[in-house]
Amino acid sequence: MTKFDELKERFPNLIPVQELRSNVSIIELAVQYGYEPLPHKGRSRPVLEHPGYKDTIIIKNPQDAAQQVYQRAGDFSDSGTIIDFIRNRLSTVFSTFNRPGEHEFRNITAVLYDYLKIDPDQVSQNSKMAGRLSEPGTKQPFTKEQFDIRPLEPQNYLTTRQIAPQTLERPEFAGKIVAQIAYLNPETGHTEPYQSVKANPDRKYITFSNVAFPYYNGLSTEVTGLELRNQSIKLHAPGSDRYGSVFVSNPPPKATYFHIMESAVDVLSHRQLRSIRGDEAFDSVYFSTGGQLTGQQVNTITRYIGSFEKTDNWQIRLGFDNDAKGHRFDLQFVQQLTATRFPLTATVASPERVAYLLPEEEKYKAGRDIILERIDLFNKNVQAQFVRSEGDALGQKELSAQLINIGRSGQQFQISIPESAQALSMMSRLLLEVTQMEKKIALDKSCGKDFNLDLTKAVKVGNKFRYAIQNDVGNVLLNGNSAIQMARSLQQVRNLAEMDKFTGWLLLVERQPFGFLKTQAEIKLEQGVCVMTEQTPAFSQAIQLERQARNVQEPGGLRQEKQPLNPDARPVIKNQEPDRQLKRKL
Repeated sequence: MTKFDELKERFPNLIPVQELRSNVSIIELAVQYGYEPLPHKGRSRPVLEHPGYKDTIIIKNPQDAAQQVYQRAGDFSDSGTIIDFIRNRLSTVFSTFNRPGEHEFRNITAVLYDYLKIDPDQVSQNSKMAGRLSEPGTKQPFTKEQFDIRPLEPQNYLTTRQIAPQTLERPEFAGKIVAQIAYLNPETGHTEPYQSVKANPDRKYITFSNVAFPYYNGLSTEVTGLELRNQSIKLHAPGSDRYGSVFVSNPPPKATYFHIMESAVDVLSHRQLRSIRGDEAFDSVYFSTGGQLTGQQVNTITRYIGSFEKTDNWQIRLGFDNDAKGHRFDLQFVQQLTATRFPLTATVASPERVAYLLPEEEKYKAGRDIILERIDLFNKNVQAQFVRSEGDALGQKELSAQLINIGRSGQQFQISIPESAQALSMMSRLLLEVTQMEKKIALDKSCGKDFNLDLTKAVKVGNKFRYAIQNDVGNVLLNGNSAIQMARSLQQVRNLAEMDKFTGWLLLVERQPFGFLKTQAEIKLEQGVCVMTEQTPAFSQAIQLERQARNVQEPGGLRQEKQPLNPDARPVIKNQEPDRQLKRKL
């Protein structure tokens, strides 16, 4: 007797959904339809992958079919119960049950009925496979007492990533970043738990110091995990809650910005880049999701944002990496936060794509029409960029991989988006526009792959060029190493600015360690008229020392140098104090 026959005896009219869920585990169904287990990925949360569709799923509560839920790896919007698992795969894995004209739920139950009717021996084999995959783990709950936690030493891993000590001392991060000491037993070649180390005080260990970022779930003040980093490791401490917890900085009295990033190193880099540009305001809360993004983490972040005091113009700024994965995180975050205004439903896509079902209700028609029109325009722009000759199958395939596909799933429009930064970014911005949330949620991308790469490049430029001339918005106009030449160049830039009737500041800055800048000279112009010049004594001394060095090298005679920006010859400004200090931020 099949399971279906047993259930029909108990429920002759209609088998309740709860009974269907209790009698069919996601693992069993997945195995039956071609998913292969990946036991090396873990047992407490089994991982399976369908090789044909490149669909990797993670199972939670694997030992209890009634409570079992799944999540597609890397896509938290594709998650839920076995009903969601089937619904999101009706166009792929379970396409043979996706009958046009039938109600979606009837197609879903058809999948479950079909499985319940198969040979009981096959069901038994699948059940044994599920049992082997879901063997009880020995995961230890996280507690801080498991680890040797100490204050962060001055020389640490973060300095190798160009993070300055003064950044760590800022109010956002004071007390938030610590060191975790790991103990290697040279006899075994393995690290040992801190409890074992304390129990064996006479044993000799080799110690290593990791930078530790504490994680919180927003439900209490207790630490729920640690992200550990050094030159060779990038992981979470055993027992850490990776799925619902995040790193969060100290909040200001009233927050204006909420920056959300993939890593804590990027958090620190972004804050330091702001300081380099002269923005020292303590007005932001920073979050790190530890290289991933789950629906629980989005809920945790929004819980925190709701609890903090905010200014009237507060804004969420998504700073995930500037690559395909980072742009996918943007879209997932935006999709979850805008769901109450325009609910997209995640569905399974082909490899290297993400897919959503547009809402079919009449009240969403206007937004739906805008999205379909913009997708059509996007595709036309992409097609215009491709030059293809007739019969160029490879070119056509490459073009197709860049287009956003529109199809139908029952009565709903389905959009299939390539995992490219261009397409994903367009969809995120479009969804924000349709829901009129573009002022509340902004995309804040690095120039390179991430903000630490931007910071590293800034430091490398500083190692090559001592000085720079820039305008008051931070655009570098010229780099150089000679104080004399840079002073002359600043005068030339001033002449051009006067001709162009420029209004603003021109700054000559000296690069400091970790990418910081120190203003050595500045000019203020209003409609091309110079109203103020300033030069520091240190820069004047640098010019004099360079001039003396040149005179030593050129004994044939002294060269006449123009003294630019002589403080004694600067324009007199009404009510200007003689001892006015440099006051303009970069």
